[in-house]
Amino acid sequence: MKLAEINGRDSMKNKNKTIIWPAYLDSKRTKGAGRKIPKKFAVSSPKLREISKAAEKLRMNPEVENSKSYPKSWWETSGRVIVDKNLPKREMLIKISNLIRGSRT
Repeated sequence: MKLAEINGRDSMKNKNKTIIWPAYLDSKRTKGAGRKIPKKFAVSSPKLREISKAAEKLRMNPEVENSKSYPKSWWETSGRVIVDKNLPKREMLIKISNLIRGSRT
């Protein structure tokens, strides 16, 4: 059952969840284009599968939504991952990015 079905509304309304767009972790993007973490922590072209696996390792209960588009690049269907909010967002993004980087080597 999807989160939106549980709440009866859009998943953004749940304060215990947060959304992670691949753009937040992408080293190819500028901060103005959506990257949320310093370039030294970011990874090149993160995939939803990688974000989801990293979030799973951190026990964040990831839920992948493939058909969503990041608002700043609405023409691209990048998808997003909804996770439990148990850390500050920036810290969460850096941890996920580090796990992705570790899995690529």
